[in-house]
Amino acid sequence: MPANGQVNDTGVDFVIIANDWAAGKDNPTSKHRIAHELARRGSKVLWLEGSGMRKPSLGSGSDRIRIIGKLKAILRGPVRDASLQDRKVWVLSLPLIPLPMKAGIRRLNGWIARTCAAFWAWRLGFRSPVLINYVPVLAEAMPGWKGFKLYHCVDRWDAFGAYNSALMAQMDQRCCEYADAVAATSQDLLERCRRHNLNTALVLHGVDLAHFARALEPWERPADLPPGPVIGFFGLLSEWLDYPLILATAKAYPEAHVVLIGRADVNVTSLQGVENLLVLGPRPFAALPRYIAHFQVGLIPFLLNELTMAVNPIKLREMLSAGCAVVSTALPEVERLEASANGGVRVGYTSQEFVAAVGEYLQKPSTSEWRRSIHDTMAGETWECKVSQLLELLPKSKA
Repeated sequence: MPANGQVNDTGVDFVIIANDWAAGKDNPTSKHRIAHELARRGSKVLWLEGSGMRKPSLGSGSDRIRIIGKLKAILRGPVRDASLQDRKVWVLSLPLIPLPMKAGIRRLNGWIARTCAAFWAWRLGFRSPVLINYVPVLAEAMPGWKGFKLYHCVDRWDAFGAYNSALMAQMDQRCCEYADAVAATSQDLLERCRRHNLNTALVLHGVDLAHFARALEPWERPADLPPGPVIGFFGLLSEWLDYPLILATAKAYPEAHVVLIGRADVNVTSLQGVENLLVLGPRPFAALPRYIAHFQVGLIPFLLNELTMAVNPIKLREMLSAGCAVVSTALPEVERLEASANGGVRVGYTSQEFVAAVGEYLQKPSTSEWRRSIHDTMAGETWECKVSQLLELLPKSKA
């Protein structure tokens, strides 16, 4: 029985094919959140660290470090995550061949993943485990799995610049076709997945409501936050952000500071040299509420393209849970939340509208009552709610 005294109310255990478990330590993804919640409910979870979506480069220092770390992890076998106390999550790094472009290698990797998962699930005493796949290039792990198979589609994989578009589209389709059920995190993804599997349901991203509610407390201002109003963003600084829009926002409001919190995986030198624009770098997930507590406005400054039109940004729900008003570009999933956020979300359909909406929030008194009312709109968006929706996709004998 788990530490909280709860028995396994899911009635089943889970094997999850996803990315590196350690990647969720300071920035938990939806996959990590779902694994945590399943474990909280008493399920055993075997987390398989799947192969990358691209061929690694031996000329890249970061890729070489990842390869060495991967080899060490493979030799260890499954490792229990001690940070979860006696919640039962094991992490297994798979001995896969990182050549996703070759069909024969993909079939071999799928067999390796499926065989390793079945063996270790048996050794660890799993009960008829459900397979949840997040990694399209491991689609071939799904055929032959002796149990229920769920594909959780969380991104428009063929729209990432770093991946081979045709391959990712093909693998995404196969995941849908092999799955007994599909969960999609946005309306765009739902419609795409339903072309290949009619048993597809919309399951939006959730939020750690209690964690971000801590931003409603009277925190002392972090020492690395500049004085005055803060226009804030936190998350990965990547290809999907509109950097000219960020610059325009900073230049429009010299009395405020635009503060970006997060690791950059693209060149962000264009942001340098603007006095009131500060790139802080990553901060621990546990510390984020202390920062958001001092945001006057939160930003979702995404480009509008095939990738982002399918995005359901978790950061939106996290900022709203913190009681922070948000200005976003015209992402469809943000538009759907705008009317129900107690005035806490504004969508800018042009750059001028975006910048103007930021100014309106800067002028509006950010009272504790208003911030609390924004927070309250997220009460039904918790990860507990989202996992319950996922479990509804399982056959009644499983759920």
